[in-house]
Amino acid sequence: MKHEMQPRPERPQRQSKNKKIPLVEVFGPTVQGEGAVIGQLTYFLRFGLCDYACTMCDSMHAVDPAEVKKNATWLTQEQIYQAFTLQNDSPNVRWITYSGGNPCIHDLSELTIALRSRGYKIAVETQGTFAPQWLWKTNIVTVSPKGPGMGEKFEHNVFRKFFDVTHQHPGFNVKIVVFGEEDLEFARTIIQDYPWIQYNPDKFFLSQGNPYPQKQDKPEELTITLRNKYLKLLRMIMDDPILCQVKFLPQWHVWLWGNQKGV
Repeated sequence: MKHEMQPRPERPQRQSKNKKIPLVEVFGPTVQGEGAVIGQLTYFLRFGLCDYACTMCDSMHAVDPAEVKKNATWLTQEQIYQAFTLQNDSPNVRWITYSGGNPCIHDLSELTIALRSRGYKIAVETQGTFAPQWLWKTNIVTVSPKGPGMGEKFEHNVFRKFFDVTHQHPGFNVKIVVFGEEDLEFARTIIQDYPWIQYNPDKFFLSQGNPYPQKQDKPEELTITLRNKYLKLLRMIMDDPILCQVKFLPQWHVWLWGNQKGV
């Protein structure tokens, strides 16, 4: 499967309130395992379908159309809101993360307004291809341009357009998944091409890639593998005058639970 939309529109068309959206998972409270709010207690709403098909994706059950058809429940924004608040409305955990797939291909404006009015904070994870207007009603926008290790072509013009539209969002940040030297070079190029990042290094993150995203057994062995790879990458980052200025984070949830879903 390959995405075909170029150049991308800045935001998807506003959809009817009755249009149904594929909701693949609702889980939590759990801990956010990566990016700008790593360690934050949060719920997750994982939406199905994506305009990319990364070979190293750890959520293919929310990307592959056949898997989405099998796993998703199709609901309106009002139905998603009602289902979530009836079952998961904890007075203690007030963060919700929109994940995918790519949540930005859907119109989530009414859902976002309703959840924010109930006191929730919203974090969004996306690859930076669509910039819907409802992003400005969220608290955190984490964009993850795809480097070579993810197995998808990076579209410079598409990412530039997304960046220009969204980087003034107060919660905007960039996260690049790194597996090896090629990804470190990619991250270095992004930093050099975007002066905003150089002036805001606290909003740029390197995130360790998971080399076995579909491996379900032996989570303890995966943790050891990830630890060793992290230390190897860390030594390379420490020796780099550009990359050593930014944060290098693990995928904390994978270190804790392996590739277990719903945690």
